Amino acid sequence: MNPPKFFCDEQLGKLARWLRIIGQDAAFERKINDRDLIEKARAEGRIVLTRDRKLPALDASIEVHVLAENYPAHQLREVVELFRERIEIRVFSRCAVCNHGVEAAGREEVKDLVPDFVYRTQERFTRCPVCGRIYWRATHQGRVEIQLRDILGDLYQR
Repeated sequence: MNPPKFFCDEQLGKLARWLRIIGQDAAFERKINDRDLIEKARAEGRIVLTRDRKLPALDASIEVHVLAENYPAHQLREVVELFRERIEIRVFSRCAVCNHGVEAAGREEVKDLVPDFVYRTQERFTRCPVCGRIYWRATHQGRVEIQLRDILGDLYQR
């Protein structure tokens, strides 16, 4: 089973972030025209997600899904339902900012890169090898997991 790789068009930036949070490869560029988006998606083997009903007509050779939902939370559920057989939810396994997989980072590695309070109160950290962003389990992660259970319902099993 190959996990899907997505390309969210410029209307779906919040969806791209949510997809990354649940561990999905979701490319996103703010200012990209439709033809360039299609070309990049083809070159990278990505499925295009859009709200633009005209986009699928530009190129029938790639997979394009026009989402029915308006709100990012509903869009997330729609995508997870569409691809439920191919998606493995792995919360916080990707960088929410640049989309690369995160790696474990030792406490000493991040000591001077995180606030003192965070260093004193957290044991485990992950780091994006591309943009350098550092992540740790904090109260917001618990809130995100509650939101995911609410949004995805039975589709979210942790």
